[in-house]
Amino acid sequence: MCHRLWVRVLLVNALVGFPIMGRAAEHVLLLSVDGLRQADLDDPALAADLPNIKALMHDGVNYTHASCAVPSDSFPCSAAWYTGAGPRTTGIYFDDTYSRALRPAGSTLATPRGAAVPFTGEIDIDPGRLDGGGDAGMHSIDGAKLPLTEIDGKLIPVYPHNYLRVNTIFEVIHAAGRRTAIIDKHPCYDLAAGPSGQGVDDLYGPESDAKLVLRQGKLLDYTTAPHEVKLKKLTKSVALSNAFDDLRVGALRNQLQGKDARGQTSPGVPALMALNLVAFNTAQKLENGGIDKNADGTPGAVSNAMHEALRHVDENIGQIVLELKERKLWAATLLVLTAKHGQSCRLGAAITLPPDTFNSVLTAHSIYVAHATQDDVGLYWLKDQSKTEQAVALLAALPAKLGIAEVLWGQHLVAAGFGDPAADDRTPDIIIKLKPEYLIHDKDKRAEHGGFSEDDVRVALIVAGGIPPHRRGTQQEAPVQSTQIAVSVLEALGLDPGQLQGARIEKTPPLPGLKD
Repeated sequence: MCHRLWVRVLLVNALVGFPIMGRAAEHVLLLSVDGLRQADLDDPALAADLPNIKALMHDGVNYTHASCAVPSDSFPCSAAWYTGAGPRTTGIYFDDTYSRALRPAGSTLATPRGAAVPFTGEIDIDPGRLDGGGDAGMHSIDGAKLPLTEIDGKLIPVYPHNYLRVNTIFEVIHAAGRRTAIIDKHPCYDLAAGPSGQGVDDLYGPESDAKLVLRQGKLLDYTTAPHEVKLKKLTKSVALSNAFDDLRVGALRNQLQGKDARGQTSPGVPALMALNLVAFNTAQKLENGGIDKNADGTPGAVSNAMHEALRHVDENIGQIVLELKERKLWAATLLVLTAKHGQSCRLGAAITLPPDTFNSVLTAHSIYVAHATQDDVGLYWLKDQSKTEQAVALLAALPAKLGIAEVLWGQHLVAAGFGDPAADDRTPDIIIKLKPEYLIHDKDKRAEHGGFSEDDVRVALIVAGGIPPHRRGTQQEAPVQSTQIAVSVLEALGLDPGQLQGARIEKTPPLPGLKD
């Protein structure tokens, strides 16, 4: 952040008052920084990049042992915030999964059940466009690309919001007559609207899978860039990722000014707002990114990409806080800063395994995988579930160099808090937990998320803004889960968390240390 903006933040800090103790917040803002871990906040080598986040730590409640949902993919982790529940209850195990009850896109009633459920940029009308081929919202989703469910003898497309099994905080707040908004990285974050499809009033999800170029501070895709310009995926460039974040921070600032994300109407500041930032995640994955590991296992040099991304993320957060304070919204807003997930491995580079490493072992013994989801974890749905035990025996016999830490299946999945694949159409038959330094991928990538390791699941969590004065600058060292955010959001807005179906099922408590 530039020095002038930092001084400006400090001056505004001195002028802003505090909420009346016990009064409900008027607004909640959920900020997620993909990949941000508590270890990053504690790292002295990164401290100079974090002045605004450090200020939030000193001005709010810092949860030093916060964990996200597992598997630690963006989709189940987001669903956890939205619902107060994990995958067994929400039915969301990853962004790219499988259902034994659905049929593939384009099917007829004669088509056998069993379909991939790809809630990624793949379901956009045009994944190559920044707007997904529509409005960068639900209308960018191509219904013809969605899996199908049978209702009253007809096949109906399943949108992300249809796929959730329980309601969301967005639905509860919308039903209370208050406005909701979410800004994320794909149109498929329509997920937040919940089973009713009505929970989100303002969805803005530019497509992060689009190939782009940055010209004069503006992101251009193939429809707007000069033909001779080479386009690049933003996930391969910190500069593009920073610009993508800036675009969406601008949309949030529109909302804080009482406009919609696109700046076209003026419906007022939403009661619930959510924004996701991706640049730090990009810097962690790049071959020339991340943090090196010394031979003795200690932290080595921090890459320029990491410094650049983290500084930019921090500056964006500073601008958001400043906007809240200048518009006199700070004391009336509960700000939650966290991450959907961490990233593994934090130090050094992962050992990459080819995508067919485990599939080929099973196929060689006539065990066929209907669908595999693989990152630094492996989720497998078998065509013949009766062969699960045989498949597990084959995997358990593989050499240690292939990085398997544990294989979950059958009642082991249930004991780990997941569904029973014999009864639940969405639960994988097998989950392979990899050791922290392993990654299944066909391209060079330094790190990834989705797994179970500490680097993956231990996320940053700070709550600031409209909290009681005596809670400012405190730490909560007891373990907490990201599902608890959902309950605290509703409590902060003076709404009954008991309306949240997933939180009731899992008996999810609020975050500690926020009440008078």
